[in-house]
Amino acid sequence: MVLNTLSTGDTFPSGTGTVLRMDAKPAASIPPAASPFDPVALRPRLIRLAVRLVWNRDDAEDAVQEAYRLLLDRGGQTIERPAAWLWRCVCQLCLNVRRRRRAASLDEAEPNAPPGDPGASLARTESLDALRDAIAELPDQRRVALLLRVMEEMSYDEVAEIMQLSTGAVRAHVHLAREELARRLEGPDGTP
Repeated sequence: MVLNTLSTGDTFPSGTGTVLRMDAKPAASIPPAASPFDPVALRPRLIRLAVRLVWNRDDAEDAVQEAYRLLLDRGGQTIERPAAWLWRCVCQLCLNVRRRRRAASLDEAEPNAPPGDPGASLARTESLDALRDAIAELPDQRRVALLLRVMEEMSYDEVAEIMQLSTGAVRAHVHLAREELARRLEGPDGTP
């Protein structure tokens, strides 16, 4: 069971050298690019990424919770970009979980799948299983770059900051991941 340790009044280091409180309101004079880090708003996106990395909701929530715990346990250390640090931490924790455990079925990973035609549902499940298996076989950096760029719809610059790589390296990882997925998912007649 994952406990939510984030509550009003918890503090987080910001990139400006000050400590932010969860109940603090952004000042009107702060431009949007320099707005304070909001750990509560980021949590659902981190969980969504973690589920796609480990394919198990409980493990995903545990990884995100552990990342927030690590953020809080940093003592007086200030993290320059806490959001990027959290993304990177969740990715690394999920990769550690993947190395230790097997993936759960897609029914467990996506419990809110809409009901429909059983034949179409079976075909969709088989397609998703094939896609999941192909993504799981990608090298770690390609998989993380692809998930952040495509599924989380982040810019190449944001992914580069999170992965601590150059933008060109991220572009290469995403490109190679897409090529590899297309090759693995190609049908026997050469069609996807």
